[in-house]
Amino acid sequence: MRLTSFRVQYFRNIIDSTTVEVQPDITCLVGKNESGKSALLEALYMLNPAYPAAFDQSEHYPRWIWADDRKRGVVDAVVPITASFELEQDDLRAVEDRFGPEVLSGSTFEVSKTYSGAVVAKCHANEQAIVTNTLNRLNVGSATRKRLRSCHDFDALLTKLAQLSNVDDLSEEEKSDLRRIKEEISKVPGSGRTVHDAVADLLRHRMPLFFYFSEYSILEGRIDLADLAKSDNGHPNSSSKQTARALLKLAGTDLNALRDDNYEIRKAELEAVSNHLTRQVFQYWKQNRELSVNLDLDKVVRHGPKGSPVVARYLDVRVHDRRYGYTNNFGQRSSGFQWFFSFFAAFSEFEHSDEKVIVLLDEPALGLHGRAQHDFLRFIEERLAPKVQVLYTTHSPFMVQMGRLERVRIVEDKGADRGAVVSADVLGLDRDSLFPLQAAIGYDIAQSLFVGPDNLVVEGTSDFTYLTLISEHLRSQGRAGLDERWRILPAGGATNIPAFVALVGPHLDVTVVADSGAQGMQRLLEMAQRGLLEDQRLITIGSVTGSKYADIEDLFDPEDYLELVNGAFATTITLKDLPPGDRIVKRVEQALGRDFDHRLPADYLLRNRDKLCSKLRPATLDRFEQLFQRINETLM
Repeated sequence: MRLTSFRVQYFRNIIDSTTVEVQPDITCLVGKNESGKSALLEALYMLNPAYPAAFDQSEHYPRWIWADDRKRGVVDAVVPITASFELEQDDLRAVEDRFGPEVLSGSTFEVSKTYSGAVVAKCHANEQAIVTNTLNRLNVGSATRKRLRSCHDFDALLTKLAQLSNVDDLSEEEKSDLRRIKEEISKVPGSGRTVHDAVADLLRHRMPLFFYFSEYSILEGRIDLADLAKSDNGHPNSSSKQTARALLKLAGTDLNALRDDNYEIRKAELEAVSNHLTRQVFQYWKQNRELSVNLDLDKVVRHGPKGSPVVARYLDVRVHDRRYGYTNNFGQRSSGFQWFFSFFAAFSEFEHSDEKVIVLLDEPALGLHGRAQHDFLRFIEERLAPKVQVLYTTHSPFMVQMGRLERVRIVEDKGADRGAVVSADVLGLDRDSLFPLQAAIGYDIAQSLFVGPDNLVVEGTSDFTYLTLISEHLRSQGRAGLDERWRILPAGGATNIPAFVALVGPHLDVTVVADSGAQGMQRLLEMAQRGLLEDQRLITIGSVTGSKYADIEDLFDPEDYLELVNGAFATTITLKDLPPGDRIVKRVEQALGRDFDHRLPADYLLRNRDKLCSKLRPATLDRFEQLFQRINETLM
């Protein structure tokens, strides 16, 4: 099953996070320090932790209201975490194999957990179907079926069976049928409760585990093998020992082999571990190719309680730097390398397991250089996301992918009255929370200035969104989209375009797409006359629509754009509500009686790209295709 959303309530600084929609592959929680990002992942982890963990009221309940709520006796019943899942084919088959066909009337599954540890699971179970399937599977006779015809759910069936046990005129066939039905029901998980509970129990045991990793899980450079051998059932953040054990599992070795008195056996195991780790880790660690990981054993002889010698064995994790020809302890390497290596080792325990898992990363790769953070994003994309869902928190612009803003959720602390809340509206929140996204845009632009010469300058982020999404859609249909060589650069507003072109144009090839009649257009025309911008590389929207004044939104069929507006603002505007005019944005503003943020309809399209792009009318696609063809013609 796949996580689709979750909601956190009354946990740390969160009163109600609101429902957090989760992407099928990667979800990125962005926010400033102390905004509540870590609390969201911790609460979600508690729902079905990979290692034993439990809610602690004194530690987790919001401190400023804990005393009052405890006096009122409401704390135990509070539900700090609720999650919704989409059932996949193997889940549906498991239910059908156990309970028969048509048992589930829906494919969603919801699980909640209280502070007291009680778990409540909900699914769409068809109780009548299970009763029918049970009788069919047992080939129950017609006489028995007649007696049970009023039983439409599990409870009624159990009640009826109890009643019939006192009936004297049952035939031998009926007695046999009733006995077999009782035996069958006794095998059902949660028997004695409702069919819903029985199905929910089965699905709850198929839930993915949540694997949580933060800086507290970083591997130690020197590990006492005696301590490592002891049972450690605590939270994975309470100790780095779980990471150490996973490291050994990664290479297929164990503590017994490492503690073997035979030197050759010990050495062979250590070399196997070292070589395996070096090959695996350095596929993604690009910062220093001259490193290799080496494991070594150290013996320390101590005096026991009665003076007898006691041998303590330690596993030393060392890193060899071939550039300078020396080794040092893993704990002395950069914090970024320690984090990357430790996560790789810790997650390996689940990577090839049959157990389904969802990875929760709290501020991953924070100690890494910006380019190394990109390497880690590539690791998430290539190694993790194809196999598991990943949710991670960050305030680093290097951990935000500008081409995948639909993955981003913004976390803000609204103060004691509201606590931390989460929003998918990446285009309309406070500046501090949005800073990582703004910095990511700036980095993306800076990269494009050095990566390639073919730059397409547009006014803002909504232009970027429309051009990118509809280009991808047209190309998927075999039609003309933007050439892959283009780098789209939002200038941050129409008035910024002339300065942007003046800065970039002398050094790189630039094509400009601007609204007809936009502020700054006269300066662009003057630049073209002076040879700072070639005439054919200044493309106005009006040249496509045939209008004197036109915005990029005018490329849409009016009904297509109204669907974006109505979706973004929860309105019901129709064409009949619009006054006459050329510019759809101005007509919508008049119908609303106010100006509106042009970015929000673009964000709505971004969030619902698959559903909305497939419904775009031919007129919309034709106009965008014409624009893309004109843009591509300007490539040198």
